[in-house]
Amino acid sequence: MHSPLTGGRIKTQSPNDQIVKDGLRGLLASIAVGFTVSTVLVLIVITLTLLSTAASAASVDQINNTKSGSLLVKNAQTGHYMPTPTLLTDVKINVSGILARTTVSQQFQNNSKDWVEGIYVFPLPENAAVDQLRMRIGDRIIEGQIKEREEAKKQFQEAARSGKKATLIEQERSNVFTTSLTNIAPGESITIEIAYQNTLDYRDGAVSLRFPLVVAPRYIPGQEHNENTMTSTVNQGPSVTDAQKISPLIIDESEKKRNPVNLSIKLDAGFAIQTIHSTNHAIKKNKINEHQYKVNLVSNNVPADRDFEVTWRSAPDAMPRSAVYTEQKGDKYYSLITLFPPTDPNADIPRLPRDIVFVVDTSGSMHGASLDQAKSALKLAVQRLTNEDRFNIIQFNSTTQALYSHEQPASEKNLKVACRYINALVADGGTEFAPALSIALNDDAKAGRIRQVVFITDGSVGNEDEIFSMIKKRLGKNRLFPIGIGTAPNSHLMTKIAEYGRGSFTYIGDISEVATKMGDFFNRLENPVVTDISTKWPEDLIVDLSPSIIPDLYQGEPLVIVAATDRAFTGAVQIGGLFAGQQWRETVNLEKQSKEQGIGQIWARRKISEHMGSLRYGMSKEVVRQAVLDLALEHSLVTKYSSLVAVDVTPTRTMQFMYRQLIPLNMPNRWSQAKIFGALPQTATASSMHLILAALFSTLALVFFFKGRRPKT
Repeated sequence: MHSPLTGGRIKTQSPNDQIVKDGLRGLLASIAVGFTVSTVLVLIVITLTLLSTAASAASVDQINNTKSGSLLVKNAQTGHYMPTPTLLTDVKINVSGILARTTVSQQFQNNSKDWVEGIYVFPLPENAAVDQLRMRIGDRIIEGQIKEREEAKKQFQEAARSGKKATLIEQERSNVFTTSLTNIAPGESITIEIAYQNTLDYRDGAVSLRFPLVVAPRYIPGQEHNENTMTSTVNQGPSVTDAQKISPLIIDESEKKRNPVNLSIKLDAGFAIQTIHSTNHAIKKNKINEHQYKVNLVSNNVPADRDFEVTWRSAPDAMPRSAVYTEQKGDKYYSLITLFPPTDPNADIPRLPRDIVFVVDTSGSMHGASLDQAKSALKLAVQRLTNEDRFNIIQFNSTTQALYSHEQPASEKNLKVACRYINALVADGGTEFAPALSIALNDDAKAGRIRQVVFITDGSVGNEDEIFSMIKKRLGKNRLFPIGIGTAPNSHLMTKIAEYGRGSFTYIGDISEVATKMGDFFNRLENPVVTDISTKWPEDLIVDLSPSIIPDLYQGEPLVIVAATDRAFTGAVQIGGLFAGQQWRETVNLEKQSKEQGIGQIWARRKISEHMGSLRYGMSKEVVRQAVLDLALEHSLVTKYSSLVAVDVTPTRTMQFMYRQLIPLNMPNRWSQAKIFGALPQTATASSMHLILAALFSTLALVFFFKGRRPKT
């Protein structure tokens, strides 16, 4: 048909064609509108969820979602807790032999215009005997007093209500503590001083000092984690009742790290020092004499994102065979004795064949340098096996997989298969530790053979008690040997696995340490232990030893015992045991003593650890609680059942609390945020909100697109 206007041909259509066309157009329009409305509704729900979660993240349930001493402040009207900046952490350590006295000063500043109440969480060595608290606010110094935990908390809460400045220290784990501050005025600077006593690791001719600077994120079995939120949602189950207290909020990897630290050591080794080495930090060493050094960080402002570890090694033949440290407190006398059992490298000691199970952590926290260290250590381990040995490799993350169904001979063929298996290991997923431990303990030592289980892990789990209880119940004749990997291993887990598993442990913080550390480690695995150790003290002396049952010793490890006696002692103590099936005995002269402070606290801390461990043998909780509390109150120690509290006598606040600043915390050095928290990490940045805004703008663009396609009338 020709157009009357243009003279050209035009298409004609029937009424039915028009109906179909209109129907299709309406259908497309309906789909577009439905899609747009659905998208907007979904985005609104996500936005409200995120806002709700963000508010929840700042709530009282998140007061312990911190690490490396970050201060949280409370808004009294909303009940939300938010972190305030940490200006500086200063650590001063005085070392005498294997004894260390440490003072940690953490300076905080209230930069808001409001009165605040805050809580911060910080790590300490797992054997730290915390016995002193001092809070400086302006020119005021407030000393802490030891109280039963609930009583201390009530005293703190009453001070908060009455407008008095107060502080409270509580123990959450043996290596994790919290401090609460209340009635802090606008613009005030606060310095918290915490002091503790502990013993250092002493083996293979070297002494190691480890000061933790970061509470790493820990995997909680059964947790619900929403990757689209700024914080994780953690369920408290029967095995991890304090899960929310160990689930930190993490700064985005792209942002500058916070919480600077200064650290200095006054070192008196008690022997001629040959070398001093720091694993994770650059240090300056100022030699005073052969025995004494001053050690400082090269940089005065290192971020709190990895543990500080320094080791000093003795000059040849300079390490003393034994040492005795003593202290008198009231009518009690305390002594700490160290002794190296003799070893005869020329002795013809038969080597028993071994069944050895290597259990390697391949969870997300092991990604990168940690897994590289684990692979190197594991390959060295399997290559050291002989044709009389049998072995297996178990890897675990969210699931558990074994190379073989049971141990196989260490043949050349099987070792090649093992090395290929090790090279293919990839880190991802959660840290389901317990199932791997269960498989490893499925068997027991056979007659004429030794069965050893080696764990290679960073120990970033929250269900330690479940793991310890399993070891207690199922250990049998197995021996457990944990190897702590990375810059922030869970030292509490490592030491207790070795203790309950009747084994030994080591740490590997850098790939350059693998060969040396594993060499020393295998010497302990392959050589006979000193067992059935006993002591005989001077007559008529009442002695309370800690530990009451002395553990077995491995090659290169010293005997360290702490004793409380009813009077000063003279003479000698006889120490004996079985070494390679032969009787061994040695005398330690008690006349050669060094007077040191803090021995009583170390003895009490060890006794408290023994009492807490007895719960796993079925001891009454109330009996244990009372025994721990008696020791804690006598020696002014922070424990699960006791706290330090300091309260000012003068009320200073009349206004309500208000604070609106949120400061996130550092991820441990060399950890992968994506591997821990997924594609959308648990951060305090606005990345999730940016995605929402992008989606909203995309939806608006879609609406305008369809609007622009409508025919004009």
